[in-house]
Amino acid sequence: MTALSTKMVDDRGRLTLGKEYAGRPVFVERVGDGILRIIKAEIVPAKEAWLHKNREAFESVMRGLEETGRGEFVDGPDLEADKDFAESCGE
Repeated sequence: MTALSTKMVDDRGRLTLGKEYAGRPVFVERVGDGILRIIKAEIVPAKEAWLHKNREAFESVMRGLEETGRGEFVDGPDLEADKDFAESCGE
């Protein structure tokens, strides 16, 4: 357990935590009468939150990153074949 330190809340209700927390998001949780717990937080943008909520998609992305880190890649698409196919469809 960390040593206790005394801090003073200013007249606007603010409490400074030190440079370690400067500019970082935190959660403040009330855990008892007069007891607060401050936890460092990471914020995920809303447009990316779906990935963290979809376990299958998240695991797939993590697997892909691990494979990439090992230099394992699949062959890319055959762009010439795709172009020929598109032209044969009149596109």
